[in-house]
Amino acid sequence: MSLDRQQLEADILQFVKSRAPDHPALGLETDLLEDGVLDSLMLIDLIFHLEENYAIKLGSEHVDPANFRSPAAIVNLVLDQTGTRSSAA
Repeated sequence: MSLDRQQLEADILQFVKSRAPDHPALGLETDLLEDGVLDSLMLIDLIFHLEENYAIKLGSEHVDPANFRSPAAIVNLVLDQTGTRSSAA
């Protein structure tokens, strides 16, 4: 599966923003953990979203704060899992 990084970034940002209306200034480098955006319920919702939309399976080894710290980190996780991440990422 080949993914367009820009489209993936837009999708992840839209998904996070739709569930965090109190944080309208979210960007790719926003620290979702430090800013209190990502809680356990949103994490589960996000994992389901990623698995369903990008045909990946995330196991417990992937549920690491580093993989979900920012929308950019989430994008990199998806690209890694789909084998689409390149050195240009």
